[in-house]
Amino acid sequence: MTDDTTQAGRVRMHAGGPEFSTVIWGSMRCEEQFSSVSELADFLRFLLDHGVTTLDTANVYGIPHPYTVEEFLGKAIAEVGRDKFEIVTKAGIQRISPHRTVNRVRHFDFSEKEIRRSVDRSLEKLGIDYADAILLHRPDYLMEPAETAGALDALIAEGKTKHVGVSNFSPSRLKLLTSKLKAPVVTNQVEFSPIHVEPISNGVFDTAMLDGHVPMIWSPIGGGRLMTGDDEHVVRIRGVLAEVAKRNGLAGAAEAAIAFVARHPARGVPIIGSGKRERLEGAIQAVNNPLDRQDWYDVLAAYEPSLSI
Repeated sequence: MTDDTTQAGRVRMHAGGPEFSTVIWGSMRCEEQFSSVSELADFLRFLLDHGVTTLDTANVYGIPHPYTVEEFLGKAIAEVGRDKFEIVTKAGIQRISPHRTVNRVRHFDFSEKEIRRSVDRSLEKLGIDYADAILLHRPDYLMEPAETAGALDALIAEGKTKHVGVSNFSPSRLKLLTSKLKAPVVTNQVEFSPIHVEPISNGVFDTAMLDGHVPMIWSPIGGGRLMTGDDEHVVRIRGVLAEVAKRNGLAGAAEAAIAFVARHPARGVPIIGSGKRERLEGAIQAVNNPLDRQDWYDVLAAYEPSLSI
């Protein structure tokens, strides 16, 4: 049994979009974290018990070799039940890998051909008929907006995805894409944490609120750097987060960082990539207890005092 403090809620990502859990689990490192499909499946059941129903993955994910996570994750999903989850995957990043021998250099490709090929591979590896959302994974600076938008709209029409979104898009690039897109962009997956606060000032969160989509937040604790970094700047922020955690009854600095992320009015949904159950429980507690205004500005001042003047 779980109590309200360790039960994720639900959020509508866009007026015409999907409903996701208020904490999302990220699968990028799952091959390192779990030794077998059955072990991962048990963890997925734990997530369901705590209301975490949304899974984030990508065609390119895999450590040490890219392009391997989705097959592993798909087998675990099959054990638990596809209908229990919202599945978000991403297309566009091209990495050098034994699985992509044609790639000479890391690059990005939002052409119709590559989007279709990537989505078809993801659906096959995940063992699913459709994704709940397909995101364009980072910007492709050579994107032809009409071609890319047409490919995304076609995927919806063909039933291969219910919704579409983007990842790491600037406001101007998002506006360019949406000028050609029939379907709404239901999310922009962006980096935001107490050591990466740019979305609050570069227009990304303002655009989200204007357009009516809820961001997905990757690396809400700075990819672990916030917890392990030893440079003076990070140490100072971590100390403030520890104090804020004590004042708010949170487990520690990591949970305070997630509560900081959850407090912004854009209502970004954090992606937690940990395989540790206590980390997920702590994240849910943090999302359910966002910081008050003064604690939030206390953390922001630790990052850059001038931002809170």
